[in-house]
Amino acid sequence: MAGAGHGSVTGLDERTLGRIDVILFDADYRDAGSAIEDAWRVAVFATDPRMRAEHDRVRAAAVRSANERRDPTAASVKTSTGVHRALLGVALFLGAVAVALIATPRNSPVTLQDALLPAGLLAVISVSLLWWLEPRRANGSLWGSRVPAVIHFIFGMLWLLAAAGALTFRWGEVEPYRALPATSGLTMLVCAGVAAIILWVHALRADRSGRQTGLARLTGDLVDPQDAAEVFDELDRWWWAAGPEAMRRDGARVRRVRREVLARLRAAALITERDERTAAAAPEPARWSGRRR
Repeated sequence: MAGAGHGSVTGLDERTLGRIDVILFDADYRDAGSAIEDAWRVAVFATDPRMRAEHDRVRAAAVRSANERRDPTAASVKTSTGVHRALLGVALFLGAVAVALIATPRNSPVTLQDALLPAGLLAVISVSLLWWLEPRRANGSLWGSRVPAVIHFIFGMLWLLAAAGALTFRWGEVEPYRALPATSGLTMLVCAGVAAIILWVHALRADRSGRQTGLARLTGDLVDPQDAAEVFDELDRWWWAAGPEAMRRDGARVRRVRREVLARLRAAALITERDERTAAAAPEPARWSGRRR
């Protein structure tokens, strides 16, 4: 991650620094020039997260419009909000708890008899959330490339191993005349594990496509890549208004954040110290536009 682990050179708060690092993590700049050019846009997004969310809505609308013209039956373009990211956290938490319930020692107050059914239910809820969130994870809107497909494989294997361990080594703890809840929980745990492995195989294609980061992130949902110029033009129109408005509203902070962006780019060796000094002295863009390189 560009500049991650480095302290602030301008005294910015940790939350803003975190936003900068998150944006730069998946920027995929091809050269110093593209990184410097993007510093103003990164500064606007890091200063006000709502601007980044609005930018993604405009992108999605432009892609949707182009897709509908090509194919009226094309799948909808997914965008993500804080709610979706929170649900991802819930899915990961529930998946971990499902394993923890079964991994308790034999002398635990929670017996295997009582743990299997809730463990199975939690695993099913977790994998259902992961399936529902996959289109957003796949197109990079959920959390860029920081949520790789391997998380599905990890949880799938954990659930299957937990189920195998319970059946092989601890099934004797289950009372034969009250085995239905435990059997149901074990079945759900196995089904959730298999579903997670299938999801992992499906999700690998998205990770290998490269459309979760950089410029590909903006146009990856297009049915026909030839419509990319139309999407970029729409984002240009958004920036023509959004950029100057951000400077009027909080120009001093945007400039301060941009200095931090440049410092973190230099810390990551994406630009030189001379590049940083030159860029820091440059005025704000006379005409804002979207990223094209």
